[in-house]
Amino acid sequence: MKKRTYLIKTFGCQMNHSDSERVSHILEESGFVPFKDQGMEYLGKRQVVVDSTNSPLTRGARGVVEENPHRGAGRSAKNKEIDLIIFNTCSVRQKAEDKAIGVIQEMLKDYPMAKIGVTGCMVRQTGAKKEAKDPLLQHDFIDFVFRIEDCVKLPKILENIFAGFEASPCHYEDDSYFNIPPNVTNKFQVFVPIMQGCDKFCSYCIVPHTRGREISRPMEEVFAECQTLVKNGAKEITLLGQNVNSYRDKGEKCFAKLLRKIDELHSEGLSRLRFTAAHPQDFTDDVIDALAEMKTSCPYVHLPVQHGSNSLLQDMERNYTVEHYEEIIRKIREKIPGVTISTDIIVGFPGETEEQFQELLDFGRRVKFDFSFTAIYSPRKNTAAGEMTDKFIPEKIKKERFHKFDEVVKESAWANRERAIGKTLEVLVEKSVPLDDGLFRHSGRSREFFEVYFTSGRNLMGQEVPVKITNRQNYILNGELV
Repeated sequence: MKKRTYLIKTFGCQMNHSDSERVSHILEESGFVPFKDQGMEYLGKRQVVVDSTNSPLTRGARGVVEENPHRGAGRSAKNKEIDLIIFNTCSVRQKAEDKAIGVIQEMLKDYPMAKIGVTGCMVRQTGAKKEAKDPLLQHDFIDFVFRIEDCVKLPKILENIFAGFEASPCHYEDDSYFNIPPNVTNKFQVFVPIMQGCDKFCSYCIVPHTRGREISRPMEEVFAECQTLVKNGAKEITLLGQNVNSYRDKGEKCFAKLLRKIDELHSEGLSRLRFTAAHPQDFTDDVIDALAEMKTSCPYVHLPVQHGSNSLLQDMERNYTVEHYEEIIRKIREKIPGVTISTDIIVGFPGETEEQFQELLDFGRRVKFDFSFTAIYSPRKNTAAGEMTDKFIPEKIKKERFHKFDEVVKESAWANRERAIGKTLEVLVEKSVPLDDGLFRHSGRSREFFEVYFTSGRNLMGQEVPVKITNRQNYILNGELV
């Protein structure tokens, strides 16, 4: 009997990417096989397509597409063999939710007979149309939804969705979804979730409402997964969580202890250990000491600050001050020479005054970030900031402030990259693309998280190689293989 096919489309953060790898495992254990289509983009063997805000895969799919109640009328017959598409969604901004719905509708034009499932942060309640009341099920083209922690229930859901389908026995029905082994898409660089949820309840953030309260995995469980991945070829591990440095094991807050434990895998082949995302409130001295002393540590820290005004940080309910944040950065730079620093910033938060925005600009000039993932504020339902409608900033002003802060970041980020010219950086190759002349065009990240491009005569995918930096193009560094 022909096996049913599936495809997973992933939006958003690394946590969603990691979750999709676990969903992929459940689907294949249930009897599904990856769908293969020459027109789709692949990451490794699995059909896990990661989509970012500026991905060309979703340009043009932002508007509402005409819903097709007949699902198949006038469609191309050549694409009808796909059975299931699961969309792993992001809800950090309204734009992300709108994009997901638009892409679902667009893909149904090519795959009209596919059953559509949705998971991720947009989902509130698990089930199909007859058994759940999730608002997403009001869309005729969505057949079922499931919260990611309920993915172990997916085989039973699919038995009700597909007539005559009987899922193979699932070995994880009573387990946490964390215990499901991931179908990794890149064995050299892997993501390992150490916790989920958040207890901080920042006034703008929907994560505690979508991911729930903080739950940490046992340390021995995290270590065992990391060890297995290293044995299978992982050279870089990124630990994931909404707030990784509030990680607890047996009631003890012990993120530094976890880092040092995983660092033991250096002797087994692990080269790089990264993590995201951290919170300044929990970024303690023992974490900084561990990063300074570990063999697998990378001289790169991503520490979201969100703003440079104390009064606005208070409105955001971030529970620290600008001075406290700058002291953490001072300690990091003192203990880890040459470290690169990135952050998250929100501009246009409700009530942001011109004076507060100037404080942000001055803060950016003082800290001299190497990267900033800057976002224009987007109101979210069920958040305190989303209710501040009388304080909303006009879109034009928000965009102007975005570009002004971006220029401040560019000034320090590009100057820091200029200092890398002439130096030799260790680059883990993420892509090796063959060229017409027989050479390969490579791209990858240095330990400092700089994006580096270079050319050589052989495929270097997954290898760590020394590259001498020759020039800079905006945020990208170009170099030569040493």
